[in-house]
Amino acid sequence: MTERNVRAACERAAAAAARATDGVAFLRPGLTGLLRAAATSAAGSRYAPPPEGVRALRNPADGSWDVELRLTVRRGHRAVEVTRAVRLAVEEATRPVVRGADGTDGGRVTVTVVVTGIV
Repeated sequence: MTERNVRAACERAAAAAARATDGVAFLRPGLTGLLRAAATSAAGSRYAPPPEGVRALRNPADGSWDVELRLTVRRGHRAVEVTRAVRLAVEEATRPVVRGADGTDGGRVTVTVVVTGIV
């Protein structure tokens, strides 16, 4: 699998895990995500932009992956508890994706969660 395919699969797995976590209202794209989606649809590209609010990048130096999520928390939930739960869920969901096809470890996954609001 190419790095681009692994990145896309990692972003999809992270988005699904985050959305399934109790207390997450929705994922929220950053400005870059909004501009990328607008440019992609305007150009008629068949390239699928990453899920909103999720970005995965591989560090070529050590093979580790950094996954960043931007999300909004539901009112009545403590943001710190939601971010901890999201971080654990995303780590578990993305670990098999970045693991090599031969079963070797594809590098560690570092998850950063940014809470952009509470609704």
